[in-house]
Amino acid sequence: MLLCRSSKVREKLVQEYNIKPIAHVRLLNGQERRSCTKDLLTDSYYCFSYRARNSDVTETFLCGTYAANHFLELIHHPKLKLFDPLASETVGTGTSGGTNINTGFNDSWHPATKQLFNAINLIIICWGRAPSGVMQKIKEELEKYKNREPLPRQIKAINTIISRDHGGRTLQQMLDELRNKNNMIRDFSFDLINEALIKNRVEKSFFG
Repeated sequence: MLLCRSSKVREKLVQEYNIKPIAHVRLLNGQERRSCTKDLLTDSYYCFSYRARNSDVTETFLCGTYAANHFLELIHHPKLKLFDPLASETVGTGTSGGTNINTGFNDSWHPATKQLFNAINLIIICWGRAPSGVMQKIKEELEKYKNREPLPRQIKAINTIISRDHGGRTLQQMLDELRNKNNMIRDFSFDLINEALIKNRVEKSFFG
């Protein structure tokens, strides 16, 4: 894991690596995540990707908002909107201070694209890993073309990723387990995604 304790270390990392924010999500009760500062995370946290400037290999790390805000300042990137499964999308999901990259998750999203975007953020929360590879690419595509219907390949790819859960759970089953300690998690629907899977003859949906 990339270690980033202290301002000087983060300044050096930005010089050596191409660092990009991927997501900003809430830490839920019963979850334990460790920052690149080696501290345990206590509230919300950021997922970043990083790649050495002379390499094609991309890896990821997590960090709390203090270190994340410093990284964002160093790379001149706006803060990301917080994805909070405990709050409604119109209340309590903003970030404090600075500018958000989006004014809100509801703004001009295609309904099916929004469901797939929610699913990716929920996978991050459930698994505690920053999205990389295919999932990171799809998340970026959805954010770029959020007013368009998601492509079948994007939906199939995320369905396949969920199918690799170590417990063989659907995403809804993962959320049900989190509700044991977080009873305020709101309901998430994936009906449009499931319809698309049926339409494209995918035998099983792992969205639930």
